[in-house]
Amino acid sequence: MQDALTARQAFAACMRDSAKLAACTIVRNNAEPAGSDMMRLWNSLFPDRRNKLRQAIRAAMDANDLKAAVTAHRELSLLEPRNADHWLEFARALHQTGEPREAITAYQKALACGGAPEKIHMQLGLLHTELCEHGRAIEELRKVIALVPDDADALCMLGAVLSDCRRFDEATAVLDRALKLRPDFSVPHFNLGLIHFEHGDFAAAQRAFDQTMALIRGAGWNDDPVGRLGRDPQPPYADQEMGVNTVKLRHDCEQLDYLLERGRLPAQYGAVRDDYRSLLAELGGDDTAGRVTAFDRQRHPLVARTFKRPFHIAPEPASSGALLNPDLDYGEIEQRYLSGQPQLTVVDGLLKPAALETLRQFCLESTIWHDVKAGYLGAYFQEGFSSEVLLRLAWELRERMPHVFHNLPLQMMWGFKYDHRYSGINTHADAAAVNVNFWITPDKANLDPATGGLLVYPHDAPQDWGFNKFNIDVKSMDAYLESVGSVPVRVPYRANRAVIFDSDLYHASDSPRFREGYLNRRINIT
Repeated sequence: MQDALTARQAFAACMRDSAKLAACTIVRNNAEPAGSDMMRLWNSLFPDRRNKLRQAIRAAMDANDLKAAVTAHRELSLLEPRNADHWLEFARALHQTGEPREAITAYQKALACGGAPEKIHMQLGLLHTELCEHGRAIEELRKVIALVPDDADALCMLGAVLSDCRRFDEATAVLDRALKLRPDFSVPHFNLGLIHFEHGDFAAAQRAFDQTMALIRGAGWNDDPVGRLGRDPQPPYADQEMGVNTVKLRHDCEQLDYLLERGRLPAQYGAVRDDYRSLLAELGGDDTAGRVTAFDRQRHPLVARTFKRPFHIAPEPASSGALLNPDLDYGEIEQRYLSGQPQLTVVDGLLKPAALETLRQFCLESTIWHDVKAGYLGAYFQEGFSSEVLLRLAWELRERMPHVFHNLPLQMMWGFKYDHRYSGINTHADAAAVNVNFWITPDKANLDPATGGLLVYPHDAPQDWGFNKFNIDVKSMDAYLESVGSVPVRVPYRANRAVIFDSDLYHASDSPRFREGYLNRRINIT
């Protein structure tokens, strides 16, 4: 009797497995189930699995474990092949993990299952833009605008793609439409600034970039630093933007000391510096990990009013001459780059001394170092890391080395400023064609002339990887580089040394060791 029961159970299990295999094959082949009976059969075989997978996805997202979320999504897609909401969530997770091709497929499935077309075409436009498939991106974005003519985000993105295609008149018209719909939208101002730059109008470009900064961080305070100190700054910041740590506060205390000593700020800012010092003392510790914490704004009102605000922007000296070193052989530099395996070249003495000093003062004086990283601070194009000198420098590089840059658009500029305790930025690649990275801190600040610069690996990021995967997913990057036996090229730190390289190449900071003190902070411009 027991043997008979066991045999029946085994037979039933075999039948269930066969049914699961058959149903799974139907879904994998994208075949429609044979009516509602097949779907009822499918769901009856997995009564609790869908809920468990949904719970696993939520837990993975809460833990910021995107890979685990994607794994659970893959299985859930077999159980819910016609669920548009699931495909949308799956597509977003794939995009976040740096899998743009799969994300496009998932969005297309969501569209086929009845998902909101205006939202899906928008995401498809973004993904094709990231993959530099500009024609496909324009098609998708025009579909969004046909459905929702007043979608300022879609108009702005379309304008940016048209600008990248050098269709500047069309781009300007589209961006103007976006601004009429949302006058306080910072991104169209930024993209219009890039168009002015492409026309060689640096003054108009800088006005557009100043407006971009004003909408994000507020206008510069140089005209009335004392009066603005007594008013609540605009625009207001969200709570998470007001998080502090010792890396940021230590830098800001040193910068305030520097500005007060040089007479760049009124004496009233001594009280501001003292408030920063008091808050730094309260925090204690030595946190270079990038973690931030809230602070009592009532207890520290001067920190609250000036934190991440452009209360001083270094004035630019009048200059009309060339910025790049005229003694360099730019044809030979181009040849080194183009014949290199990998495409990388090092240029010493990039800038004329006056231009180098101008950029040093801009970086030392301007209160634009808002992005709190792990042991360093970032300043970005849209938030004040822009000046006519920087714009002219980008233009001159393109003029002097046309075979390297061949009319590639300027996409981004940024600066990083390091705490002397920090060991540098991890391996990553950048979403661009060519990087120009150069250092401006004097050599005497560097404690180890053999290192402190850049490691560049002779391997590109795989073409099918998205930004998050090749820029953030350190484990995948390290595993890939190990699998191909990649050995980096070491470029030691030197002031006024530039490294020009293919942006797809993986690169990392080379263990910088710099002296303590504000003027010794390692600064790189990209």
